[in-house]
Amino acid sequence: MTGTVARTPHRVPVPTVRHHAARWVHATGLLFVVLLALPCIAAAQPRSGRAPAGYELDAVVDVRRASAEGPRVMAVTPGGAADRMGLRAGDRLQSVNGRALAGAERPAPLLDEALRAGGGRLRVEVLRGTQPLSLSGTLEPGRSAGGGGCGQLTDRLDGLPAVANVRPVDIVQVEGLRAPVAAAARHPVAAGTRVVIVREHVPAAPSRPLSTFASKALVLDVEADSTYFLGARPLAGGGADGWEPFVWQTLREPCH
Repeated sequence: MTGTVARTPHRVPVPTVRHHAARWVHATGLLFVVLLALPCIAAAQPRSGRAPAGYELDAVVDVRRASAEGPRVMAVTPGGAADRMGLRAGDRLQSVNGRALAGAERPAPLLDEALRAGGGRLRVEVLRGTQPLSLSGTLEPGRSAGGGGCGQLTDRLDGLPAVANVRPVDIVQVEGLRAPVAAAARHPVAAGTRVVIVREHVPAAPSRPLSTFASKALVLDVEADSTYFLGARPLAGGGADGWEPFVWQTLREPCH
């Protein structure tokens, strides 16, 4: 949301970690969505990057504001359509299917229009560092949530021993859709490779303004009828990036 290690030399704006069979690697992977704010999620709802036919690019693009270089690709799903066509985290979308995005005052609707115009085909002009590139590919049909069952995600620490070195996180987005303000105990998600954006509380200082809490992306291989308990663990050296999201417990239980 496929075990491709990050290959871009550019810093990924939203650090991404992949969980698979208790093994962690840094990767670039997210579903194509419109992120309206990171690390602090704004009041406006994110918009899906799907064309009416249900195509998915399998990447995250930040369209919060205009940029002379074009909207930034925040991450791509390993093995997805964007990855196969060569799109990389850190790339700037200058144009998509002939629609210019660089310098556009409102890039979100233009991006939607460009996806609709492609009919499943994609031609992208990007800026990678200082190098312009032309990429092309075919978008994937949207995944159905019905056939493969579902799993569940939770940021609750219920039952966690007090001595465990697990810090709380907030699940702020699941597959690009903002989590409810009154977070549910369980977030059902379709089985498969999924991406979750979590916001840390490391350190958990009551006086910290919300804007100082960093967000990171977690790539999960979700199995049906499994619940994944998410938390954060501090890393040696501390600092703003001195933590990583991880699954501290997995339970087999029905997903409804």
